[in-house]
This record gives sequence, C-alpha cells and structure tokens, in this order.
Amino acid sequence: MKYLASSAEMQEIDRRTIEEIGIPGLVLMERAAYAVFLELEKMVACRTSFGHGETSGAMTHFLIVAEGGNNGGDGLAVARMLYEKGYHVDVYYIGGLKKESDSFKKQMDIIRQLEIPVYSELPDGTYDFIIDGIFGVGLSRDITGIQLDVINRLNNMSGIRVAIDIPSGVNSTTGSIMGAAFRADVTVTFGLLKAGMVFYPGSDYCGKIAVAQIGFPSSVMEAVKPCLYTYDTEDLKQLPARRNASNKGSYGRVAVIAGSRDISGAAVFAAKAAYRTGSGLVKVYTHERNRDIICTLVPEALIMTYHDEASAVSAVSDAMAYGDALLTGPGLGKDALSHAILAKVVSEYKKTLIIDADGLNILAENMDLLKDREGDTIVTPHLKEMERLSGIAVHDIKGKLPEFCREFANRYHVVCVLKDARTCVSDGSCGVYVNTTGNNGMSTGGTGDVLAGMIAALSGMGATSFEAAKLGVYIHGLAGDYALQEKGSYGMIAGDVADSIPYVLGGNRNGQNI
Repeated sequence: MKYLASSAEMQEIDRRTIEEIGIPGLVLMERAAYAVFLELEKMVACRTSFGHGETSGAMTHFLIVAEGGNNGGDGLAVARMLYEKGYHVDVYYIGGLKKESDSFKKQMDIIRQLEIPVYSELPDGTYDFIIDGIFGVGLSRDITGIQLDVINRLNNMSGIRVAIDIPSGVNSTTGSIMGAAFRADVTVTFGLLKAGMVFYPGSDYCGKIAVAQIGFPSSVMEAVKPCLYTYDTEDLKQLPARRNASNKGSYGRVAVIAGSRDISGAAVFAAKAAYRTGSGLVKVYTHERNRDIICTLVPEALIMTYHDEASAVSAVSDAMAYGDALLTGPGLGKDALSHAILAKVVSEYKKTLIIDADGLNILAENMDLLKDREGDTIVTPHLKEMERLSGIAVHDIKGKLPEFCREFANRYHVVCVLKDARTCVSDGSCGVYVNTTGNNGMSTGGTGDVLAGMIAALSGMGATSFEAAKLGVYIHGLAGDYALQEKGSYGMIAGDVADSIPYVLGGNRNGQNI
C-alpha cells in the first residue's frame, strides 16, 4: 500500500518534522536537492533512452528556473551540486513573489558566493536539462503574470524537463491545472506520492515519477496518515488463500443475474471473469434466449433461464439460495421484469450483493430500496450512472472523486466503486482507495462487466466487501495493462482483459506473491 498525500497533509508532515522532531528545514532541503541531483546524474548517464541524443560531463547544460519559495531553494541547491560536479549551470530567478523564504535566501547567498550565473530574464541558450523549481505543493492560486509566461515558454523549449517535488501549476491535491503547468519528463517527489500526481490531468504533466525519501520520520508519516492510498503488487498477498486440500466448493459460489432478451455478452464477460479470478462455481441466471450463447462461450458455468415473471421469480429465488455472492445488473435491461428482479434481491438477499450497470439505473429510480437492506452491498457506477444515483452532475462529481465516493458510501451504507480513469473505492470510512493500474485501451464496452464478475468472485471466496472491491479494481487494471502489451490500446476488447487475469495472478499462490 502506498499513501497519496494532499497538499495539506504533506505540509503537515513537513511542519511536524521540522517543529516537533527538530530536523532543520535546511537539512531537508539539502536532502531533497541531493535526491534530485542523483536522478539527474542517472539521466545524464542514459540520455539516449529519452531520445535527446548523447551528452555527458561538463558538456551537459542545465537551466534551473526558480522562484523565491522553498521549492526555489531546492532548485538553487541542485544548481550548486551540479556546478560543483563540473556541469554547466545557469540559474534563472523569476523574482515574481512579494516575499522570499529564509531558506531560499540562504541558498541564493551560497549561489552568489560561488559565482554561479544567475539571470533576471530567461536565457536564450539551448539546454539539455530544464529544472522546474518555481512552485511546490503549497501552491493555492492560479498562476498568472510573469510565472504563467515563463512556464509556457519552458514547455516550448527543447531539452529534458525535470520537476522538483511536483510540476509547477499542478494542484497537488486534485490534479487540476492552475492556469498553466510545467510539463515534465521526470518528476522527483519527496516522501510520498502526491494525490494530484495520480489524478488527471495532473498525472499527464508529471512524466516518470521518482519518489525520494529525504528523512521524514515514519512516526510522523503514520501520525498524519493521508486519507488516500493505492496498491502495488505486494498487496496481492491479500487475495483469499488457496489450499491443496480443496474442491470447487472451497472457493465460493457466485450467482450472476445478467443479460436480457437482446443482450447476452454482459453475462458472458461477468461469468468468465469470475472464473478467471478464482471462483469455484459460477451459475448464470438469464433470459432463455441466451442459453446457447452462454453454454458455448462459458461452458464451465451452470445456467438457469427464465422467460416470464413466474420463471424469473423462481430463478431469483434459486440464485439467492445458491450464491455466496450475487451479482446483478449487467445487460439486465430496465423493463418491468428487471425492476422486479432487482427489488427482490435487494430486499431478500442477505449476503454480499454487487449491483452494476442496469441494476444501478433501476436503483436510481428508487434509492429507498437500500434503506432496509440486510447484508453487504457493493455498487459499481461510472460517472454517468453516479449522476443518476445521486442527482449531481458529472462535472461536479469529477472534481472531487474521493470525497464524493466516500460521502455516497457513507450515506447509503455501501461499498462504492466510483469508476473513472482513476477509480475510487470507499466503504464510507476515512481511507479511500485510488486505483493507479489500467489504461485507455480499457475504454471499451464490456470491461465493466468483467470488473463486476471479478469483484463477485473475490466476495464469494471470502474477502470482505471492501477488500474484494479494492482488489478487484486493482487486478482488473493489471489485467488491462497486460492486455495492452499483447493487443495495443486500439485493438483491446473486454474479452482480452478477462483472458489476461490468469497472467497477472499467475505469480500468486496461497496468497503469497512470488
């Protein structure tokens, strides 16, 4: 697990480290600068990987662009280290702030004592590396005036662009662009990833990200404990364990109520994904017209069909008795029969219920259905579906995904999987999971059905609803990234994502990542 810090959280970590622990701010600044210096040295050594040609040693030209805050102080310290190593270094000090920080003043005194060139206007020269030390995580206003002009000009210069801590102009909490932003090839950030470096469009401005540890004590990090976090491959250890002495009943029974008279693919994707994620048994409940398609494409699945209200009631009763977890909604349609199915499972099913797609659209017409529900509920809306569920416009939701996800989960006592380029998962508590796997090739019909099937499988195998949702989203993205390598972003389809699940889980046995 990796924390994602907001601006306020990161500034609090910095404050506590300096004021309570007693580590001087200049010490942290020197460590930060040295971390950037080391990354630059690595880049000088392998510049060809960036496609900018080969230059090394004293022939490498660096431009450090700084303002008068602590981020600028970091930049000046980097300039000094590069200069002492023999590189050609120019410093451009914008000087557009009303006040300089004490640490910046100290670093500037050192720069002038060493007679490193400091320019009051942007130099016309050609540089191999352009270092952004203009604004840091504390930026709280849109960039205007001279800083706006400078950032736009820097983005049009040739050379490798490197940001210190966060690209200037990227909101470190939301990822929004504050007037303009430095477009980095590489960002060296300190202590923790910043939330704004994960969310779009900020993520697109960061390039490759290196997280450097500069001495923030672990006790301080834990005391502040950012509300947002994401997973890495170590978290695959949380998968429900598999045992040698087991059978198909050991890994859960998943009931999938999906598909309709005219739609069959959603049920296929969900059932196949549930099996690929490790479910022992999957039974599909669907319209009778889908029998041959499902039996052909997912022959492993059991199937029960219906054709009218009476047979649907019988099928739903069977599904509730059968499933350790029940998924409903994919391809279900919104006719009277579908309304009756959803109302019955919401009111009568006592185990983990996953509501997706058309199930959410039906639910949006009567949110009171959730009021008296017994048993865990996982909802998986994309932004338009959330607009229908909440009555709040997409553009108002998109600007505050984690907060909205948490508030919705808390209000309706559900686990909410709010799907977007950065999907958020919340059970209503402080901590919100933000997914960082996946790619734009997954923006294709059916991938949501795959995700719903994966979450249902993990729930059926015994994972808590919250953990099943988080792991499902994370693994879904990993499978999409694997499919990207095999198929490319233009050619990927939902089936490729489902078929890739075994490859990303292949190194995980008995709950241990190997």
